[in-house]
Amino acid sequence: MIESLQQKKYRAQYRQFMLEGIKLLKEAVAAQYPLSQIYISRSAFVKNLLADVPVNPNNIKVIRDSEIRSMSSLKNPEGVVAIGKIPQSKFLAVDSEICPFLYLWEINDPGNLGTILRTARWFGVRHVLLSPNSADPFSPKVVRGSMGAIFYISIRQNVAPDDLFDYCIQQNIAVFCADPTGAPVLENMPKRWGLVLGNESHGLPEAVKHVAHDIIAIPKYGNGESLNVAVSAGILLYELLRQEKA
Repeated sequence: MIESLQQKKYRAQYRQFMLEGIKLLKEAVAAQYPLSQIYISRSAFVKNLLADVPVNPNNIKVIRDSEIRSMSSLKNPEGVVAIGKIPQSKFLAVDSEICPFLYLWEINDPGNLGTILRTARWFGVRHVLLSPNSADPFSPKVVRGSMGAIFYISIRQNVAPDDLFDYCIQQNIAVFCADPTGAPVLENMPKRWGLVLGNESHGLPEAVKHVAHDIIAIPKYGNGESLNVAVSAGILLYELLRQEKA
C-alpha cells in the first residue's frame, strides 16, 4: 500500500501521503502534524537517525533497506519514510479569517507549487487555495519542494473561482490578480486581501480577472520575456505585505 501513495488516485483513496527524510519528519513533528506510521531502514536505525526526533516509539517500524528503497520516490533514500494524513478539504465557514490568502489557478508544475508553499510560509500566509486542475499538493515532489511548509499551511483543493469570489464579496475581501497587463501594487492597501496567481503558460482567464479588486504586475526593467510564477509569488507577496504594514 505504501508504494501506491506515489500515485494521486491512491493518495485520494486512502487520504494519506508520503514524506521522506529526517528533515521533513522533524518539520512534521514540530508542527504536530498527524502521522500514522514512521518507517526506518535497518541501516538508518543503527545510525540512531531518530535519536533527537520526539516521536512515539509505537509508531516506528524498522524494515529492510530494500523495502525502503522500493517505497521511496528518491534515487538515494535517506532511510526514513513517514505516512501523513491528508486533511479534509472543506471550503470556508462564513466567519473564517483567511487573510491574506493565495488562490492558485491551475498551477500544474509540482516544483512551482512546492516553492510557492515554501514562500507562503516565509511571508506568514497560512491559507492557500487551489483551483480544479491544479497539481496535487501532497505529491512527493510538492511535499519535498515545500520544505515542510505543507505542515503549517491550510490547503484547500478544487476551489471554484465563483465560490471563492462570492465569499470575498460577502466578507469584504479585496482580490488582487497578478497579470502582466496590471499596474504596480497600491500604496493604500486594504487590510483584508488575497492574491490570485495564474497558470504557468496561460495565466489567468478573463472570467477570473474580471472580478479582481485590482490587476497588479511586477514592473519590468530588463528585456526578459516573463518571470517564473513561484518567483512572482515571492515578489508580489513581499510588496503587498510591505504596503499593508506601511
